[in-house]
Formats: sequence, structure tokens, C-alpha cells
Amino acid sequence: MNKKRVLRPLILLVVILALWQGASSVLAIPSYILPSPLELGQHMITSFQTGNLWHHIFTTLREILIGTFYGILLGIVLGYLIAKSTVVERLLMPIILIIQIAPKISLAPLFILWFGLGLTSKIALVILVVSFPVMVAQSTTIKNIDQNYVDFMTVLNGNKWQRFIHIELPYSLTAILSGIKVSVTQGMTGAVIGEMMGAQAGLGYLLTYGSEMYDIKIILSSVIILSFLGLILYYIAEFAESKIIYWK
Repeated sequence: MNKKRVLRPLILLVVILALWQGASSVLAIPSYILPSPLELGQHMITSFQTGNLWHHIFTTLREILIGTFYGILLGIVLGYLIAKSTVVERLLMPIILIIQIAPKISLAPLFILWFGLGLTSKIALVILVVSFPVMVAQSTTIKNIDQNYVDFMTVLNGNKWQRFIHIELPYSLTAILSGIKVSVTQGMTGAVIGEMMGAQAGLGYLLTYGSEMYDIKIILSSVIILSFLGLILYYIAEFAESKIIYWK
């Protein structure tokens, strides 16, 4: 990874924290309105030491990873079916678009009523959010495959499986992986929305709890950790893309 790519954001982060700390001291901002970085850091260290915060982090992370995995699989399958069959496209696309257009926060209560307050409702919401970008990337790419490649495989008497392995999959791989990078961060949003609407654990649950308790330290801690998790997941997806599509 380019050193400048890492160094510049770190420098900016240090500057922001320094200005934040200075403003908190000079302006004497009450900690219940905006705690200083030192106060917030101490709160987070204490929360990590007690072990409670780890439980909420792992709960959210589990929902994201499981939901993203199955969401990617569902998106690839649906995208392929839609690209290969106009009947399937006309049947499924209106339903899929209606579901995707609906605000996810309005769907979360339904998922909680159907699947309960546990992990299942959050995972289902993540699957819903993740599958759409992958599906669109997959279907669009397969539809736009150069016909010359398909004709060449036909001349070689290639069957549908060989066509998929040697033409359709490699051709759509770049678009799928790009869709996955977008899906990973959206999956985290889906998990948090579900947790905020109804959960027993998770970072979204902490956001709701902090709001109810008027505890801004809990809220800010959850936001910081979620941002950090999202950044890590995005860079993992980007790293995987660079290794799989090494010629890019």
C-alpha cells in the first residue's frame, strides 16, 4: 500500500483530534455535550477492559459477515438468472426494485416481527441490502459480454458450463468484486439499522441505548468503532480484489 495513502489520512486525523482537544479545553465544552478526545478515549479503554464492548462488536461483525456472504451468493445467482432469462427478469425485477426502493429502516420492523430480535432478522436485512449491488453488477456485465466470445465458444462446441467458466465468470469478475466493495459497507448499515430497531446486543443497540440514556460517550464510541470496522472491511475487499484480479 502506498505510504502517502496511509500517512496523509493519519496526519489529518491527528490534526482533527488536536483541534478537538484544544477546542474542548479553551471553550470549556461540557463532556455531556461533546467529550474531549482524551475523555472519550478513556471511556473506550474502560469499555474494552470490562469486555462488554467486545460482545457488541462481535455481534455486529457476525451479522455483517454472515449476511454479506449469503447476500453475495444470492446476488450472483439472481444476477445470472436475470441476465440469461427475460422471463425471470420481467418476473423478479419489479419486485426486487420495489423492495430496494423502500427505505430499509421501514423494512426492519417487519424483519424483526418475522424473525425475532436475534441474529436472524439482522442477517436477513444484511442479505437484502448486500445482494442488490452484486446482482446488478452480475446481470449487467453478462448482458454486455462481447458476442464474438460466445460465438467462438460455440465454434469450439463448448457447453453451458464451459461457457460460464471460461467466458461469463472471468468477464463478470471485476464487476462482481466492485459490487462487493460497495455491498460490504452497505451490509454494515443494514445490520446497524436492524439493531437500532430491535436487538439485545450489537453496536446499533448501543447507539439506541446511548440515545435513551443521553450518554454521548456511548454514541460516539459506537460511531467510531463502526467507522473503523467499515474501513477495515472495505480494505479487505479491496485487497481481495487486487489479488484475484492481479492483472488490473
